Amino acid sequence: MRTQMRALIEDGSWSPRSRLPSETELARRFGMSRPVIRQALARLRDDGLIQSRQGSGSFVLEPIDGRDVAPSQVAFPAISSFADITAFASFREGMEGEIAAAAALNRTEAQLGAIASVLARLDDKKPLSDRPQDDFDFHLAVAAATGNPFFINSLSSLREHMMMGMSLIWNFSADSADFRSTVGKHHRAVYAAIAKRDDGAARAAMKEHLQWASARMFKG
Repeated sequence: MRTQMRALIEDGSWSPRSRLPSETELARRFGMSRPVIRQALARLRDDGLIQSRQGSGSFVLEPIDGRDVAPSQVAFPAISSFADITAFASFREGMEGEIAAAAALNRTEAQLGAIASVLARLDDKKPLSDRPQDDFDFHLAVAAATGNPFFINSLSSLREHMMMGMSLIWNFSADSADFRSTVGKHHRAVYAAIAKRDDGAARAAMKEHLQWASARMFKG
């Protein structure tokens, strides 16, 4: 857990001076208990990466005294053309298919519950502007269920790229009932396969969802 949180600081997902989510939110996001989260935060404080303020929460510290936050080892290219969108869609299909399969094999009950919690948020009535973030949170929750910090950090690092595509497709859909229904159906299929620990079905369900989403985006 400490490794996963440290990665979010090091890649800039949690930027200097930013406030970390609450222990409750972190427990939901990573599918861990609050005591585990509390221990991870304590170790980050010991590492000099965060500071906790009474009544205010925990904040990322500025790099000081040579304790520079390591730069990301991989700089993902910007998406600026149709060819980039196509390449990124193919990349996501391969990576997230394996993430879903790994989640099916390694998830805990708490992590499965975290995925279900995000699914419930996607079913709520809320502004269209909130839909892309909830959509991204579902994919991140699946990654968290793998227990593999490399998968988790990869999706966290790709948040900007993924949110751009998700924002486009949700706006194209105008939050129509048919679109929400199909997205929900696909997400529940991924969840069901993970719940059954069926890695093959989880991989196939995630790939089907991403292929469908790509087709919708290209149609505009």
